[in-house]
Amino acid sequence: MAVLVLGRPAVRGRGVTRHPARRMVRILLGVLAIRANRALPLEWVIDALWPGKPPASAAANVRSHLAELRRLLADLAPGGPCIVTSRDGYVLAAAPDAVDVTRFQRLVREGRELRAHGEDAAAAHSLERAVVLWRGPVMAGAPVPDVVRPDVTVLEEQRLCAIEDLAEVRLALGFHADLVAALAGLVVEHPLRERLWRLLVGALAASGRRSEALAVYGRLVQVLDAELGVEPSAATTSLYESVRRDGRDAGAGRD
Repeated sequence: MAVLVLGRPAVRGRGVTRHPARRMVRILLGVLAIRANRALPLEWVIDALWPGKPPASAAANVRSHLAELRRLLADLAPGGPCIVTSRDGYVLAAAPDAVDVTRFQRLVREGRELRAHGEDAAAAHSLERAVVLWRGPVMAGAPVPDVVRPDVTVLEEQRLCAIEDLAEVRLALGFHADLVAALAGLVVEHPLRERLWRLLVGALAASGRRSEALAVYGRLVQVLDAELGVEPSAATTSLYESVRRDGRDAGAGRD
């Protein structure tokens, strides 16, 4: 892999990871990676780097920053991703696995396809590889330009869904006890994601901790009522009723 943006923007190659020294170059690397293999017009790039107040030298500055990135890519990843200039703008041309964003998305698709075919162990492996690509927030340490903020929001949602998918398949594989602590932390961090709560209830019940599972459901009811004025979904309520009856059913499917 050569271009990293799921965390601090960087280029990796030849056993070295290098972060562009200049802030504007880091931002430029980030937006190019987020929109890899798509042409970005010069005006769009200028707006990303200097929203609303570009300097008179903006176009020249963009070319200078691009030259710096081209040197970095040529040095660390020769024959890999490259920045191409076309009549439609600038493109980070890269194979899917050469950018962490597109590699993450490919691995998630792969994991879901494997799960759909009943290959849970292989699905878990692909989803784990996807999740660990995240070294921190998208473009960590650099401001996220408004022009790519919707893309970043989508990526963050994809990450949470991948984490939930991984927890679900690991629960199906019997790793109940290992999941409890991680899921307990996630529901604190993301209290309105009902699927995380349901997975935690399932993991606790499958670990023989029935009373704790029921207590977690009770907390979920309170959170949803206080924050959204709604009740748990039918899937969550069905799991609760099953656990309440006998504690043996630890399924935690999707809504």
